[in-house]
Amino acid sequence: MVYKKKVLVLASLVGALALLYAGTWIFEPERVNSRNAAFQWLDPKRLDEVDQIELSDPSKEPLKLIRKERVWFVSRDDGEYPAKQGRIEDFLRALSTKGSYPVRGRESASHERLGLTEEAASRILLRGGAAAYPLLDLLVGSRDPTGREINVRKQGQAEVRSGNDTLSGYLSGSNTAWYDLRLFPDAESAGLGLDSVQRLTVYPPAPSPEEAPESGAGDGPFSLSRSQGTWIIEGATVQELDTQRVESYIRSIVDAEGEDFIPAPEDLQEEDFSQGRITLELGNGQTLSIRIGPASAANQRGALVSTRPFVYALAEWTVNRLFRRASYFEKP
Repeated sequence: MVYKKKVLVLASLVGALALLYAGTWIFEPERVNSRNAAFQWLDPKRLDEVDQIELSDPSKEPLKLIRKERVWFVSRDDGEYPAKQGRIEDFLRALSTKGSYPVRGRESASHERLGLTEEAASRILLRGGAAAYPLLDLLVGSRDPTGREINVRKQGQAEVRSGNDTLSGYLSGSNTAWYDLRLFPDAESAGLGLDSVQRLTVYPPAPSPEEAPESGAGDGPFSLSRSQGTWIIEGATVQELDTQRVESYIRSIVDAEGEDFIPAPEDLQEEDFSQGRITLELGNGQTLSIRIGPASAANQRGALVSTRPFVYALAEWTVNRLFRRASYFEKP
């Protein structure tokens, strides 16, 4: 009996010590703070409700993104333009992923020092539904002295949290970073690629005084065509074609991007873009084209793509890369 009592006492003592250890482990100040710091700004279950995003930063023009039939667009005064779907998905993921955002203060007196007043802060506003109901209204302030963490608070709340800076890059960068400026954004799904191009014809633009020497501007038109597993050139005298250069050139056309979108006039006509042209004839019988307009004061040219209802602004260096001289394709 004495032995059984000792075992019972020892077992009770071990159990009590185990409970005490578990309590100290669970309620350890650092562990409690870590749990309290785990925070997400938007419930992932509400992501499907978001159909408007408004971003503002004191240093630049505000940006508005809207979603229609599950596709995002940039909304501007002059119209709606394609947006980078992946960039928006990454941005919403950053807002809805739980991270370490410990509370740094609960008093509004700290807002000015942390760059979190309404006048100084950047703002992220997510809306949803026909009534454009606010799902998240976030103010993003200054970074900490290390430059790695950012101060954030919800609009209308005094509480300030800070954490790893995954947001300011979306707010301070150029608005054009949100635009999908690919001339052929549906190339992959439409089967447009090197293997599908059977013939390519280049009608170079007229030269300008600032034209780069390697530009094809001013040359006559020429064509590159497939023939028995290789490429031939018509309209120019080239001793021997460099196949790698031809194929790299075609890829560069398919992957080409603009610098911005230009507001298109209501009476837009293809004839307004007659300064240069590239046509791609595909194996399925489809013909695609890029038409170039006159040079602007900003050293850019407007471009019209046959499959898109938008006018793209192309940098002069992009035009020079698209309109190569026929001699460029000659094998060294």
